[in-house]
Amino acid sequence: MSEVLHESGVEYGSCVPQLNSGDRLDHDEYLRRYAAAPENLKAERINGKVYLMNPLRAAWHGNPHALLAGWLFVYAMKSPELVTSDNSTVLLNSDNDPQPDLCMYRVGGQTQVNDEGYLVGPPEQITEIAGSSASYDFGEKRDVYEAAGVGEYLVFETIEGRIEWWRLSDSKFVDVPVVDGVRQSVLFPGLWLDEDALRSGDSQQLVDTLQRGMDSV
Repeated sequence: MSEVLHESGVEYGSCVPQLNSGDRLDHDEYLRRYAAAPENLKAERINGKVYLMNPLRAAWHGNPHALLAGWLFVYAMKSPELVTSDNSTVLLNSDNDPQPDLCMYRVGGQTQVNDEGYLVGPPEQITEIAGSSASYDFGEKRDVYEAAGVGEYLVFETIEGRIEWWRLSDSKFVDVPVVDGVRQSVLFPGLWLDEDALRSGDSQQLVDTLQRGMDSV
């Protein structure tokens, strides 16, 4: 006897399509698919294109990420209007919804928190941890942050130890100055970064240099 096959009563349109690297999506569709994705998936949308993040190693990402998070947190503690946020999607503009490793914004500044809890607008400071000097953190994403008006942008490339820190000046990114191996923020007085301490993972020296910076203000 032949088997009778019946179609499912589930509507084809009821499933949310999977979020894939390389997808080109508008803002609303991107957030719809991201919300339906597995909780451990990390993604961002740059110039309308979706990027999915690879699994992250402690030595090359997790550990320096924690160092820089602590560095920003200690600085933000001295100013009640400053907030440090970790891995938060930022609704930057119609084509870009990045999810930076870290950012710091000023309450009442150019970044707002909307009713859904998302950050909207360019944060005053963004920090990214990159796996290589070929990362789009140094190119496409840098250009997006510059055009959007991000105040300062720090990238730490952990394999070769490259550190870049830019600040916005006349709508263009220029280098944050280095004095005796210490980067000194212009937008955030006293936010000093000991580059050697960051590269070596010396948390005590990192915080000591930061404290000297804060004491100098």
